[in-house]
Amino acid sequence: MVYRKTRKAHFAMAFLLLVLASNFLLYQPSVQDFLSLQVTREAVIGSLIDLAIVVPFLFYLAFKISIKQTIGLMVAGLVIARLIIPSELFASYAVILYSGVAIEALLILAELGLLFLVIWKVPQIRRDIEETALFSLLPAVEKVVTKNIFIQIVMSELLMMYYVFFSWNKKAPNHAGVVTMHKKTSAVAMNIMLIHAIVIETIGLHWWLHEKSIVLSIIILILNIYTVLFFIADIQITRLHPLEIKNGKLYITQGLTARIIVPLSKIKDVEWGGVLPSKETLQFIYRDFEEVVPHGVIYLHEPIEATTFMGMKKSVTEFSIRVDEPEKLKALLGKLE
Repeated sequence: MVYRKTRKAHFAMAFLLLVLASNFLLYQPSVQDFLSLQVTREAVIGSLIDLAIVVPFLFYLAFKISIKQTIGLMVAGLVIARLIIPSELFASYAVILYSGVAIEALLILAELGLLFLVIWKVPQIRRDIEETALFSLLPAVEKVVTKNIFIQIVMSELLMMYYVFFSWNKKAPNHAGVVTMHKKTSAVAMNIMLIHAIVIETIGLHWWLHEKSIVLSIIILILNIYTVLFFIADIQITRLHPLEIKNGKLYITQGLTARIIVPLSKIKDVEWGGVLPSKETLQFIYRDFEEVVPHGVIYLHEPIEATTFMGMKKSVTEFSIRVDEPEKLKALLGKLE
């Protein structure tokens, strides 16, 4: 979900918090006693409308979400209602919750059906992978099942696992169109430091939490393991995929968080120098211990779709870059200014 950052979205977010807080407080015995309130069937119906209809609608106004996500939020609202409304008051409306859960289950089965279709079409997908898997796996899968958020997430996770376990014998490309982006930064070192910190924190925290709450300790352990795998894959992609210009296209990625393929013919202009891009500009700048600025901002004739975290898509008309050899990149791009 992407926040819309508009005035309407701000108002929707404020009302969303108000609706959630008021419904939660309504069923607190201490609040009822203080205000001398008696919850009636009409109040329960109002809460169901708030949580199953009003809250998803406000989410839709505040965030960029799909219809399927909105339906999921409606079911989640019914589940929240079941948790905050006392059982004796909710009993008459339990059928609504079961119906919502059944609809969500059907949607999940449909998503799983798409996943099985992808597995069935693996030979076809492999034939359609022309470039490296990082850039061509999702487009190849989308030819089979079109664009689907669930499939995008699953494929992105498979990509991560591929780079964690099966990319160690691979070598970075080395030709005239390659410009490295990370060698003059501390991006890899920072990721290694984070991995060490997470491992040390996991050992200590898991040992302490295991005596307090086994379930919580296992959840945190799983999340920390996932985070370590993410950073390992990010390091591998950083090493193996420098900026490349080949076949009339610009290939650029920043670990697992962003990647894009740009036909050189669609580059409108390049603004070189220490340009400070806007907050909306997609950035391909590896982290360093010191604050860095991009070497340039590339402007496009028309929007091009970039792939971001977990396979999400973003339409961009400009993006900033920082490389190890800016003069070489200028020459490769034909010194566009």
